[in-house]
Amino acid sequence: MNEIAKSGLIQQDVQGGRMVAVAHHVTALLCLISTAVIAAWLWKYSAYGLDFTDDSFYIVWMENPYIYSFSTTQFGFIYHWLYVLLDGDIASLRRFNILTTLFLAWWFAYFFLSWLAPEAQTRRLSLFAAAGGIATSALILFDSWLPTPNYNGLALHALFITGIGAVLAERSHHLRSCTGWLLIGLGGWLAFMAKPSTAFALAIVLSIYLLGSKKFSLRLLLLSISTAVALLIVSALLIDGSVEAFARRVQLGIKYGQNLNGTNILQILRIDNFRFRVKDQLIAAAIAAVGLAGIWGIITAKPRGAFLAVAISICVLSLIAALASGAIHGTIGLGEFQGLSIFGVMLIAAVASFLFGGRRTLKEISSAQWSMAALFISMPYVYALGTNRNYWVNGSWAGIFILLAFVTLLGPIARARRNWAFVLPLASCTQAVAAVLLQTGLEQPPRQPQPLRLNDTIIEVGPRRSPLVLSSGFASYITDSVRIAQESGFPPGTPVIDLSGHSPGILFALGAKSIGQPWTLGGWPGTFEFAKASLDQVSCDEVAAAWLLLEPNGPNSIPTELISALGPNFPSGYQKVGDWQTAKGAAGFDRRRGQEFYKPTNPDAGREACRALRAGSAE
Repeated sequence: MNEIAKSGLIQQDVQGGRMVAVAHHVTALLCLISTAVIAAWLWKYSAYGLDFTDDSFYIVWMENPYIYSFSTTQFGFIYHWLYVLLDGDIASLRRFNILTTLFLAWWFAYFFLSWLAPEAQTRRLSLFAAAGGIATSALILFDSWLPTPNYNGLALHALFITGIGAVLAERSHHLRSCTGWLLIGLGGWLAFMAKPSTAFALAIVLSIYLLGSKKFSLRLLLLSISTAVALLIVSALLIDGSVEAFARRVQLGIKYGQNLNGTNILQILRIDNFRFRVKDQLIAAAIAAVGLAGIWGIITAKPRGAFLAVAISICVLSLIAALASGAIHGTIGLGEFQGLSIFGVMLIAAVASFLFGGRRTLKEISSAQWSMAALFISMPYVYALGTNRNYWVNGSWAGIFILLAFVTLLGPIARARRNWAFVLPLASCTQAVAAVLLQTGLEQPPRQPQPLRLNDTIIEVGPRRSPLVLSSGFASYITDSVRIAQESGFPPGTPVIDLSGHSPGILFALGAKSIGQPWTLGGWPGTFEFAKASLDQVSCDEVAAAWLLLEPNGPNSIPTELISALGPNFPSGYQKVGDWQTAKGAAGFDRRRGQEFYKPTNPDAGREACRALRAGSAE
C-alpha cells in the first residue's frame, strides 16, 4: 500500500474517531435534556391534584406535628420547618420533594459509578449524564402521584444518603472516608425518623456489608453510631423535651399501630408474591433489546454504531417530550406491579456484561464490589419492611439500588474503556421506563376522578391559602364545606373530630385542628380502639370543644359511640350546623356521599363528663 493510501486511511480513522466522539457528546447531552424534561414535567404538575386521604394526611402531619402524643413515623417533625419556610405552599413542598429525590439519587449514582471504575473519568460529561439518567429511576416513587413529602420519600432519601456514605467509607481515617461514616450515621437517623422498621433492617444489612467488604473499623463505626445517637437525642429533646417521653411516643405508636393493622413481627418479616405477566416480560425484553443495541453501537467505536446510540436517545427524548406535553394520553397498563418493569434495564446490564466483557468479567469484580452489590440488592426489602402494601410494589420505589447492583457487572468494561459513555443507552432506557410509569400516576391518580391534565379549577386550599389546580368536583367539595363552616361560625384553628374515617383533606381545607391523629383512620380492624386511644391523649378541654364531621353510613365511618366513650353525649350535646356532598372519586369512592357538620352545644358539660370518665378509669 502506497503512502497516499495509508494517509487516506489514517485521515478517515481520525475523522471517524472525531465523529464518534461528537456522537458520544450528543448522546450525553440528549440524556441530560431528557432528565431535565422529566423534572420540568413533574415541576409543572406539582400544583395539580389533591388526595383527601394520604396526601392530605402528610400535609396535616407536617403542619403542626407537636400536638400529637404518639407516632411511629416522625417525618412531620422533619418537614415542619420546610412547611413553615415555604409558608405552607403545597406545590412548593412537592417540588422540593421531587428535586431532592432526583438530586440525592443523582449524586448517589455518580459517587457509585466513580467508585466502581475510578479510571473511567476521562469523559466527565458522559459520567454525569449516565448518573442523571439512572437517577430518574428514583422518580418512580411518584408513579402513584403522592408527591407531598412523606415517610416513604424520607426513607428513600435516608437510604440514598446511607448509600453515598457506604461508597465513601473506608477503613482509613482521611476526610473522604470520615465523611462517608458521618453520612452513614445521618442516613440511619433519618431512616429511624421515617420508619423504625427500615432503620432496624438497615443496621443489620450495613453490619453484614461492612464485615464482608473488609471496611469494618470499630473507631469509625463508633463515629457513625455517635452521629445517629446524637441526632436522635437532639430530636427527642426538640420534639418531646426528653428522651423518655420520645421513647414513649414511639413505643405507643408501634403498639397502637400493630393493634390497628393487626400485624405482628412474623407478618412484617415476610416475602410477598408478585406477578410478572407475559406482557410484562415482552416489554422488559424490548427494553433490553433497545438498550443492548445502543451499547453495542457505542462499543463498536464506529460512526454508524455511535449514530445508532444517538438515534435511540432522540427517540427516548421524543417519547418523554410527547408524554410531558400531553400529546400522549394513554397508559401502558402494567397494573399493580408496574414498577418491576425496571427489570428490563437490569437485564441490559446483565447481558451486556457477558456480551461485551466476556467470561473474565466476574473475575475482575472485587470482593468489596460484590459486597456493595449484595447490600444494594437488599435495600428494596429494607425500604419496604413494615409497610402494609405488597413488598414488591413498595420495594420497586427503591429499584435504583438493584439497578446499580447490576451495573456493578459493567465495572470491568468501564475500567477497560476508561469511560462510562457506553452506559448512556442504558440510562436512556431507564428514563423511558420512569417516564412511562410517571404517566400512569398523572393519568390515573389514585383516589382522584380524572387525569391531572384535565383539572381546570384553581382553588386556594387550607389556612395558608395554597393554590392548587383541581377537578371542578373536588373544588366544589372544598368550596361547599368551607362556605358552610364559615356560615355556621366555625373559627379556624378549632379542634375537629373526623368520624368519616377518610377526610383529613377537608379538615385541612377548613383550617381545623385535627386532634388525636392527623388522620383518624377508618375502615380497618381496630379503628374504633385506635381512634379512642388517640383521643384519650387529648385534653378534655379540646375533646369537649371539638366539632364533629360525620358521614352517615359511610364506607369507612367510625361509629358515633366513640364520642360517648370519650365523655360528651352525642347527639344530645351537639347541633347539626350544615351538610354537604362529597365529590365523585374522593377517597377513592365513585359514589358521592353526604357529610354532616356538628358543633358542641354545651362544652362545659362535655368537659366534666370527660374528666369524670377518665377519673373513673384511673381508679
